[in-house]
Amino acid sequence: MSGISQNTYDGLYQDLVGRMMPEMILDIGPGRGKYADLTRQAGSGARLIGLESQAHYVHEFGLLDKYDDVLVRDAADLSAYDPDQCFDLIVIGDCIEHIPKTRALDLLNFLTYRSRYIFIVAPAFAYYAIGQMARSEAHISVWSERDFHWHDCWAFMRAEIMQLFLLRGYQSAPISLETLVAESNANPVMIHRQGGEALKLSHLELRYTPEYETVGENVYVYRHP
Repeated sequence: MSGISQNTYDGLYQDLVGRMMPEMILDIGPGRGKYADLTRQAGSGARLIGLESQAHYVHEFGLLDKYDDVLVRDAADLSAYDPDQCFDLIVIGDCIEHIPKTRALDLLNFLTYRSRYIFIVAPAFAYYAIGQMARSEAHISVWSERDFHWHDCWAFMRAEIMQLFLLRGYQSAPISLETLVAESNANPVMIHRQGGEALKLSHLELRYTPEYETVGENVYVYRHP
């Protein structure tokens, strides 16, 4: 069915939103608006903006009732619109695999400058026939941990074929990724299989590559996790 997103990390998303306390969220590829629902259920009053490439989804799934604003455009072309717009949290749930890899990587580089955090969910090893669904739902790019080694500060979790990538953007944030990961791991939530049954407790792995510079006898680190 069109617009469906797996529920594997729903509870973890809500936990992280509660800790981040974002005021502005961009949901790329909202589909049926699941992440808007999860955000409100988590008690967040953040301003929600949906970015949807399929115009008919907006009315078919009532997105204008769930989001403060809905933009109908291709996410891969986002850099051509408003390069000064920044977000506390950007969500890319079950849709980055629908974008050609080179364009998606360009998008992630663009978004890293303009966000505090980027929350990405993507499947591995999974092929789905689109049947009667929109062609935009087809899986055309493959994603794994190896695709994020360009990024210096991020976290990762795998649950069977579903992967979670949490990237720390360049915008200042009230909570560091290191603290976010530590607090979340200390209070784990249940992660579920695609069918809905409980699988295991959440545990994020911190991936941090410090950038050093030596000036005289002093060593500087540009970014801390």
